[in-house]
Amino acid sequence: VTQQVGCRYFAETQHLVCDAFLRYWQSHGLEFDGRPGFSEAESLALFGLPLTEPRIETNSSGDTVLTQWFERARFELHTQLGPDVVLLGLLGREVFGSPTDVAPTPVLPSNWLERLNRYRAAAGLAPVQEDATLSEQCWQHARYMAENNDLTHNQNPSLPYASQAGQRCAQNGNAWIGLGTTWQPVHAIDSWMESVGHRLWMLYPTLQVVGFGFYTTANGVQSAAALDVLSNFNEGVDYPGWPVRYPGANQQGVPATIYPITLHWRYFGNAPVVTATELRVVGGAMLPHTVSTDLPVGHKGIVIIPAQPLPALATIEVMVGGSYDGRPFTYRWQFQTGW
Repeated sequence: VTQQVGCRYFAETQHLVCDAFLRYWQSHGLEFDGRPGFSEAESLALFGLPLTEPRIETNSSGDTVLTQWFERARFELHTQLGPDVVLLGLLGREVFGSPTDVAPTPVLPSNWLERLNRYRAAAGLAPVQEDATLSEQCWQHARYMAENNDLTHNQNPSLPYASQAGQRCAQNGNAWIGLGTTWQPVHAIDSWMESVGHRLWMLYPTLQVVGFGFYTTANGVQSAAALDVLSNFNEGVDYPGWPVRYPGANQQGVPATIYPITLHWRYFGNAPVVTATELRVVGGAMLPHTVSTDLPVGHKGIVIIPAQPLPALATIEVMVGGSYDGRPFTYRWQFQTGW
């Protein structure tokens, strides 16, 4: 069967991806083009092609769930958490084992602002404050996106709930759309942190004030979030701590996924030159990866993308060598993955 309602057929491997698994595959990816949402190429870069049909399996945690394998991930449908909740299997843990010398995964705050500031703290940055006016504008943009199913940075004034206030947030912030009532504000923060272009605005060192809006439609089908990160933009020419690295040195609980590793400099500065990179498990194997200085929406920096999910509960060491503004640099640091 190559055609089925709610499914996408991949001729390369002759497998279907359907329903919740397809929605998850299409709504995640590696940010390449700086445009809202994820293209098929961006989703392929993160997960790869399907290798199996969906089937019932018991994972290493003892959960018996509907499972589908992809080139770089395993999707699991956890209906006990909600009808559409897809989690990624812990491939790294199953392949590399569970080292005992790694600290337990820290629990992140359930409040969106505290969660954002926890991410900033991990990168060595000062916390930000919420501005009520900016948040009201972002709530209006989130309502517009959810009600119209329109993930955008430019509202269509002919559609319901379009407003000048919402448009201000649209032009100055991160935007995201999620499915169902299980998708909550903290999930938007996490999703933006997984997306390079969005992450670098959230981890801009001179960011001091943000606005955040979240909205779910009355029928519970669609949710949307918006975060104003640019209304009070300060380039940070004199900031002494460039580049900002994430995950940060000695950070714990980094997702055991194909998680981007970033270094970035001021927005209107020059692009760095990379001459050498290493990514490895401390005391273990080198990890294959790609590296690029071609970042979304004009950011200046470096992104390292693991070729496979990072092993779970492992200490990872990163080395990046190169130059910025003609001055050579070598950065080497470690972080720890979670489950």
